[in-house]
Amino acid sequence: MIEILQVAPHVAAFHFTGQLTGDDYDTCIGEIETRLSLNPRIGVFVDLGGLTGMSAEAMAKDVRYGLGKLGELKRFARSAVVTERDWLARVSSFSAMLVPGMELKTFEPGERDAAMAWVSRPIDPH
Repeated sequence: MIEILQVAPHVAAFHFTGQLTGDDYDTCIGEIETRLSLNPRIGVFVDLGGLTGMSAEAMAKDVRYGLGKLGELKRFARSAVVTERDWLARVSSFSAMLVPGMELKTFEPGERDAAMAWVSRPIDPH
């Protein structure tokens, strides 16, 4: 399940719980695309507290979307990932190395407000 969080206009923010479905992923991408249509660069906030998994359909959509955005990766300025799972933090940090110019930080659940403040900072449009 996905919850879209109300935040600054240059940030796409989500809280994922349970199993992420293909429909959930479509909702997530729709929100990201809306933010990208209004801003040259955005931040992404993801709270993974309560996420139990992703369907095969959601994983396939994630791969397709990521590949489709290869030419636009510079538009993703920073990403904050909130998780209590060490392996998810490590995977997120590794993934950040594949996106040049994007800052990514992982945060513990107790640091959720700090994560939101960090990702919401003003972004250089270039």
